[in-house]
Amino acid sequence: MFDTHTHLCHKSFRKDREEAFDRALEAGVNLMLEISWDVRSSEAAIRFAEDHEGVWVAVGYHPHESRNTRTPSGHSHNYSELTLRSQGNNTRPPSGDSHNQLESQGNNTPNYLQRLEELSKHQKVKAIGEIGLDYYRDLSPRDVQKRVFAEQIELADELKLPMVIHCRDAMDDVLPIVAEQGYYRGVFHSISADSEQAQKIVGLGFYLGINGTLTYDSKRTKSWLPRVPKERLLIETDCPYLAPVPYRRERNEPAYVRYVAEAVAGVLETSVEEIGDLTEKNGKELFLG
Repeated sequence: MFDTHTHLCHKSFRKDREEAFDRALEAGVNLMLEISWDVRSSEAAIRFAEDHEGVWVAVGYHPHESRNTRTPSGHSHNYSELTLRSQGNNTRPPSGDSHNQLESQGNNTPNYLQRLEELSKHQKVKAIGEIGLDYYRDLSPRDVQKRVFAEQIELADELKLPMVIHCRDAMDDVLPIVAEQGYYRGVFHSISADSEQAQKIVGLGFYLGINGTLTYDSKRTKSWLPRVPKERLLIETDCPYLAPVPYRRERNEPAYVRYVAEAVAGVLETSVEEIGDLTEKNGKELFLG
């Protein structure tokens, strides 16, 4: 199986990262895409992938971290928490279910796009991500999120790399920005969409990343899942977040992607093996083809 969205370089794996990797292999997860959230996590992901066969990397800036970038012109997007609150940016308190727990280093890298481009030349780097918009937490100003998202789409287009797109409560802005940039290769990870949105995303040529939320009371996703092409489905954990039932609210890890495969198989009335093989094939075509 191919877990197309892991954060094994997250601080929650500091004490047992190797053990978690070994458990994944034992569970039949032979491929993983390690996702970054800023420059330092991108560098860490590459180092980890160099030492682990079957691990590939996406480099990029998560929308939460977009405030810590510098543009090619040298302009800084570095906003303090106090500034965000004074702007009325709807900053929400931390939550264990959110990416705001990612181990940000606050690295304000001069010309972050240049550094991401340099890192993308590494043979282990297969995507740009995760990038996008997050209006649920609003940990970066929305105008900055939009600008950094558009800049990274342009970078992905220039490099001809697929994108790993994060969209939370922001579909009305994500889709127009993607359309304006005109680059449609990648996956909407942890997909949260209604039937019309899901069909539109697939129609543009994107894949849909299904994770542990499908094992929750996810009636909306279950309603449209049988109607989208199987060839556009990927499975992921988004570990350490969004652990599937029966591990919900515990730390997630790549070995648990099998529970996602089981949930998809249940909705599509097929076998876990078929879903595992199909989504691995899909993941290889998108990221390793």
